Amino acid sequence: MYRTDFLFSSHLNYHINVAKTDSDDTNIPDRDIMSINLKKCDFKEFSKALLFEKNKNPDFNFVDSSLEAVKPSNFEPDKEYNFIDLTDYAKHTAITIGNMALFSELQKIVSAMEAFVADSPATDTTATHVIKSFDDYNTFDVKTQPSTNEELGSCVISGGTEGAIKIAATFHPSSTTDNPIISVRFYSINNRVYLTNRDIIAIDNIYKANASIMETFAYMSYKDFLSNHFNYSFDKILISNSIEIDSLDDMYNKHYDLRIYDRLNA
Repeated sequence: MYRTDFLFSSHLNYHINVAKTDSDDTNIPDRDIMSINLKKCDFKEFSKALLFEKNKNPDFNFVDSSLEAVKPSNFEPDKEYNFIDLTDYAKHTAITIGNMALFSELQKIVSAMEAFVADSPATDTTATHVIKSFDDYNTFDVKTQPSTNEELGSCVISGGTEGAIKIAATFHPSSTTDNPIISVRFYSINNRVYLTNRDIIAIDNIYKANASIMETFAYMSYKDFLSNHFNYSFDKILISNSIEIDSLDDMYNKHYDLRIYDRLNA
């Protein structure tokens, strides 16, 4: 009996010590994690930041191993990378090869990154504006960028099992005049809730020759805003039936040549 109790006690102490060791390894002060700059960090720091954000918010339920998909082909463990750009590139790659499961995981990662950057002091997304003299405003056409809550464009499509989905484009908080970035959110009309993930699309990074329909929607919404229109260009595509969109997946699987749009609106 004594031997059994002794073995049980030893076994229990072993597991307590192992758990304590694991906890010590991961018990990183919050302030140290929040100081990580996702635009300039190594993969280990990137992983710590994303897993920290995932633990804070269960909506960011990406598979931990999916972080590996963000690594570049010539990856070096100790090298610092801009993981915001790498994740965006990985998303486009997933769409190109038709791996929608991976794309879904990357969307969750992007949402977690967006939340982390919003709370982190390390990444300053505020644009540095050149101060112009008063006379310069007679030379340049100055257009005030709306708030991030003001829609640039919207449309409603069939969302498959989710029912009707409203897609709305707004400016992302990090958007600037020189680097316009569009945030696209999805609202389930049947369930009256916003879907968890959103798309963050940098207008200048769109490959116009083979843009996804989601990128096309963001691009046209932005161009409509510049020309003082709302729901104009993308609606024309939907009404013309030149592209059939039967589900949210079609927004990623189907493509459009934006060079045609640019030529017609030059």
